[in-house]
Amino acid sequence: AKMAQGSRSARAHGPSEMAPRGRLRLAALLPALLFEASPARGQSGSAPTVKLSNGLAFPMIGLGSASGVGREHIKFAIELGYRHIDTAQAFQWGYNETEVGLAVLDAQVPRSRLFLQSKIFPEDLGYAATKLAVAKSLERLQTDYLDSMLIHKPRCWGAVCSRTPEGTWQDSWRALEELYEAGSVRAIGICDVDDGIMDDLMKQKHRAHIVQNWMDPFHQDTHIRKRCSDAGIQYQGYSTLGPQWVAFRGHRENPVLSDPRLLEIAHAHGREVAQVVLNWAIARGVAVIPASRRPERQRSNLMSYDFQLTEAELAALDAMDGTLEAPPPAEAIVDFHNRGISSVDLFFVGTEAEHHVGVITPGTAMGQSTHHGHRWRAKTGGAVVDDFVVDANAGPRQQRVVGREAGEAVLAARLEQVERRLQALEAAAAGDCAGFPAAAHAQAGDDL
Repeated sequence: AKMAQGSRSARAHGPSEMAPRGRLRLAALLPALLFEASPARGQSGSAPTVKLSNGLAFPMIGLGSASGVGREHIKFAIELGYRHIDTAQAFQWGYNETEVGLAVLDAQVPRSRLFLQSKIFPEDLGYAATKLAVAKSLERLQTDYLDSMLIHKPRCWGAVCSRTPEGTWQDSWRALEELYEAGSVRAIGICDVDDGIMDDLMKQKHRAHIVQNWMDPFHQDTHIRKRCSDAGIQYQGYSTLGPQWVAFRGHRENPVLSDPRLLEIAHAHGREVAQVVLNWAIARGVAVIPASRRPERQRSNLMSYDFQLTEAELAALDAMDGTLEAPPPAEAIVDFHNRGISSVDLFFVGTEAEHHVGVITPGTAMGQSTHHGHRWRAKTGGAVVDDFVVDANAGPRQQRVVGREAGEAVLAARLEQVERRLQALEAAAAGDCAGFPAAAHAQAGDDL
């Protein structure tokens, strides 16, 4: 409901609030300090940077690492020239801090030349929980400081969390403030911000350096962007290329990448739609973090700033705000029960790969926050024992039995083995098993 309210608020204020007076060209951004990085092997270029309110250099283009973006993909991106890597603690959503840490070591780019950003999972809201969560992130990323740590969600509701957090985002903020003062975290921020959260942020000892919200041509979040700009907070958009509409808003096709107006602008510049959208976002002062596993897509995203859209084209994108409607996302918690006799590996199946979530031991269950249409897969010994697509219409809390098939298969095999032993014993007792060794009789008896 708050997301819908934020969208209506953005439309009410209109896109013109963020439009600069006179022509805003990306060329004006390029003379700014480029991030401290010497060209790496295979590098395509350095993204433009801005300075956060505390003077920290902040690359405007980063690599998002959700949806199965792994070690090799991140390593390639760093070698290509990416200097900002966005990750999170939420392995349930396809993030993997350990893979990011290994990729940074593989790429052999000095740590001081990279901007690593992670996020607190909402189950870890609270002062002590956040302190512990940051320590775990530092360990997984193999670094002694984070350039930025954000609060991933300001609240923990049913479809996101399977347990109640110990505190609020304000408690977490107090922990982040202390970590910031100690130097363990060099910038702090929060995601999914609305007016109420912005009001609270203004009262804190340290204001946010970064706010990360959903922002794309159809959902421009203009009002919050304006408030961030007025407060000296850097706004960073997620889902800038439109995947939210497919993953959570019921669209079968990405409406951003398939929009005929954007296709026409892209054609006029000999570019891709994704490059046009990222170019526009940066021109409007929005930092972007598109995720990609494909080298050619990583390269084109990184080079999306090196051409100029006309004022008419920029205005055309501004005018797209609020012109696409969709129902709110359908969310649910699914409890996966293992009633088998073997451990079950649970995987979230993304668009390009499956992501290991955890192990469900026999007789236990694992709760996962998920959305309508999400696909989950259970395996035992590498064999698929359950494949499940979430139907949110079944209710906000659902039960799913996995491992039962695996357990029954193992039990059937065991019963077949026992039956063979019984037949052997019966044959021996009838004198029809000449030469059947005594050891075999003993073994058959033991197996029974």
